[in-house]
Amino acid sequence: MNAPTDHVVSRKGLGGVVVTFNPEQTVVKNLEAMVRECGQVWAIDNGSSLAARALITSVPGVALVALEENVGLAHALNRGAELAVANGCQWIVTFDQDSCPQVGMVAALWAEHLRLPAAAVIGPRIEELQIKASSYRWVRQHPRWPWLFQRAFAGPDLEVVTMVITSGSLVDLGLWRQIGGFDAALFIDYIDIDFCLRAIRAGRRVAVAAAAVLEHRLGSRRSTIALGHEFRPMHHAPFRHYYIARNRVRIWRRHALAVPHWALFDLSFAGLNIFRVLVFESNKRVKFKAMLLGTWDGLRGRGGPCPEQRRQALQK
Repeated sequence: MNAPTDHVVSRKGLGGVVVTFNPEQTVVKNLEAMVRECGQVWAIDNGSSLAARALITSVPGVALVALEENVGLAHALNRGAELAVANGCQWIVTFDQDSCPQVGMVAALWAEHLRLPAAAVIGPRIEELQIKASSYRWVRQHPRWPWLFQRAFAGPDLEVVTMVITSGSLVDLGLWRQIGGFDAALFIDYIDIDFCLRAIRAGRRVAVAAAAVLEHRLGSRRSTIALGHEFRPMHHAPFRHYYIARNRVRIWRRHALAVPHWALFDLSFAGLNIFRVLVFESNKRVKFKAMLLGTWDGLRGRGGPCPEQRRQALQK
C-alpha cells in the first residue's frame, strides 16, 4: 500500500506517547518528527537529569510528565495512555526516544487501520540504523502448520503478524483498557510481545503497514559474518539479559500453551541469543550469569525493577 500523499492525520482522537530516560541531543530531532506526525505528544520521563528534561521541553508540542524515578517502560506507557484517554484520544502511537518516524508514517498506519478495523495494534516497517533496512522480519503463524512459525518481510502490508515492537505502533486505547494495559511488572523487555499476544487472544489482530516507516535503533546490534553466515548480536548490557530471561519465564507461563507457534519462535530465539553472546560479545561470563539469575527470579515469580543485590552481582 502506498502512503497517502497528505502525511498529516486528523489530530482528533490520536496522540503520541514517548518514554524517555536521560536522552541525548538527538532526541530533539526525533521529538520534532513525532509532533509532526501525531500533533500532540506526551513525553513520560523516567527520572532524567534536568539537562535532559530541558531538551524535551524545548520542542513545541511536547508535554513533559516528569517522574521522580525510573518506574519502568510499561508503567510510563500506561501513564501516557491514561493522559491520552483523559484528553479525548482513542488511539496512541507509542515511541522510544531513539526512534524517528518518517514523513507520512502515522498517515500510513491510520490508512491500514481503516482497511483492517480488526487490527488493534499496527506497527510500521522498521529501518534499523545499524543494518540495512530490508533485514527486519516479523513473526507470524505458519499457514500450513499452525504450531510452526514463519518469518516475513514487510514488502507488502502484513495483515496478520504475531507481534510488533512498541516504537511506532498504533494502539487502540479501547483494547488497552479492555486487557488491563501494559504489564508494569515486566519493567522492560517483553512488554510489547505480551501486549500483542494478549490482543490476539482477545480476538483482535496485530498487523504491519509497509508504507509506514520508522528509523529505529535496536540495542547496539551489529552485523558479524562468521562461517559464511551473518549474525547480529545485540550487545546488550548484563542487566538487560537479566530482564529478558526473567520476563521470558513470566510470558511463557502466560502464553506458551495458548500461542505455541510464538513459543517455538521464542525458544529458538533464546538459543540463538545465548549463542551470539557466548561467541561474539564481550563480558560473556557476566551476561550469562545475568541470564541464569533472571531465569531463577522468573521461576520465583519476581517482577518489577531489578533488585539492588542483583545489580551488584552483575557488576562483578
